[in-house]
Amino acid sequence: MKKLFRPASLLFNILCLLVFFIMGIYFAGLIDAGKNQGLAGGAIVLGWGVLFAGIAFIISFFITYKVEHRKIVIANWILFALLLTGYGITHYRFVQRDKLQKEENKPYQKKSTTPTKIAEPTAMLLLKERDGEVPIPSTIEEPSMGMGFFAPNYYENPTLYFYGNLNLEKSLMDHTPYDSITFKINKFNSYEIATAPPWLVPDHFKLDYDMLYFKIESVTEEFVEVVVNAQNNQTSYLSKRSGKVVYWPEFLLGVNSIEFAQGSAEKVRARPFEVSGEINTPYQFMKPIKVKGEWAEVLLLDGGFQKVGKGWVQWKKDNTLLIIYNLLS
Repeated sequence: MKKLFRPASLLFNILCLLVFFIMGIYFAGLIDAGKNQGLAGGAIVLGWGVLFAGIAFIISFFITYKVEHRKIVIANWILFALLLTGYGITHYRFVQRDKLQKEENKPYQKKSTTPTKIAEPTAMLLLKERDGEVPIPSTIEEPSMGMGFFAPNYYENPTLYFYGNLNLEKSLMDHTPYDSITFKINKFNSYEIATAPPWLVPDHFKLDYDMLYFKIESVTEEFVEVVVNAQNNQTSYLSKRSGKVVYWPEFLLGVNSIEFAQGSAEKVRARPFEVSGEINTPYQFMKPIKVKGEWAEVLLLDGGFQKVGKGWVQWKKDNTLLIIYNLLS
């Protein structure tokens, strides 16, 4: 029993506890134990570390009791080296993650990709064209409606980074942005774009109304692929943490009103299917209140936005949008 209380034996117990705690955490990361678990993910990973440490700590007493003292001393040096290695790797990863988070809150400084002084006027001209001040000739085929929209949170992230050539087996911190948008507060205490790439043409841009929406083409665990030029359907990737993903149903429920396109044969129906009876109540606007598949239940409103009826409209079909939505009145 005296062997259990020798300094080398006690040190062996402690080192086993620490080393296998770190090993348990890395094992949890290897098997994605906390993946997609939200706030519980950290507790799950920590639980694996505690499990490994507890088992190793108990077994270490049997080892110190059975193994000769000289071998315990050698094992201590091996465990100490493993502990230093584990700490070094963990510290390095923490520093890299902290560095990335700090870089996300300052303008991107890579010389070859920093927007030039003419980037903002070029982008703003295109955005004005999108708002209808200048007609845009149609040079490409009709784009898909996408999955919804991405709204950047420029209040907390004054720099929005664009990524390309993703390796989906790697995390966000392993990728380097190739360009960015920077935001600033103007003299009217509202946000505006300070610098932007010359190709920037988002689907909706009205920062005075807190509106900046990019159409979503695809999503991953950490990234969202968006259309960054609505003229030519150029896409890029953004960090999902830099804003909010708004899929079509949620987006439609937040618009001011919807209407049928000019010349459309679509009708307001009593039920959500095509052969249902038509609603013939006169109205001026439609306000979505419920989305069910390709159909949306709408309030029928008069010119004063007072309810005059209710019905269903088919808002999409075969990945094609059948309605026009109005973000503003």
